[in-house]
Amino acid sequence: MKLLDTNVFVYAHGRPHPYRQPCRALIAELETEPVDYNVDTELLQEILHLYSLRGDRVFGLNVFDDILTIFPYPFAVGRGEAVAARRLVEAYPRLSPRDAIHAAVVQTQDLDALVSTDKAFRDVAGLNVIDPANTTD
Repeated sequence: MKLLDTNVFVYAHGRPHPYRQPCRALIAELETEPVDYNVDTELLQEILHLYSLRGDRVFGLNVFDDILTIFPYPFAVGRGEAVAARRLVEAYPRLSPRDAIHAAVVQTQDLDALVSTDKAFRDVAGLNVIDPANTTD
């Protein structure tokens, strides 16, 4: 099982960017066959926060709903993930607290990888990171 990072959805729904098409292709594939991928509740919070901050709350709510349609059972973020994230924040100064939550979910749920464009994840020892441009043919 692979965890998707928030930036996959942000690039897919955003302005033209080199990651836009690979992220759109991945999401389109997952809309029909989401097997082996999931999201966590932190991603959902980030989507709400980001689009609300940008003044595009309605669009963010639609993205949120679309994500939950594809992934109806996101991984919960609980105490174990919070403690693991705290350790990651301490150990990896380049890793944001929100990204540490995603990495902690991968670790605590014993997932195979994290799909992300964020290079800060590559610093985390033992975390397998997959670039979204390398997930589809």
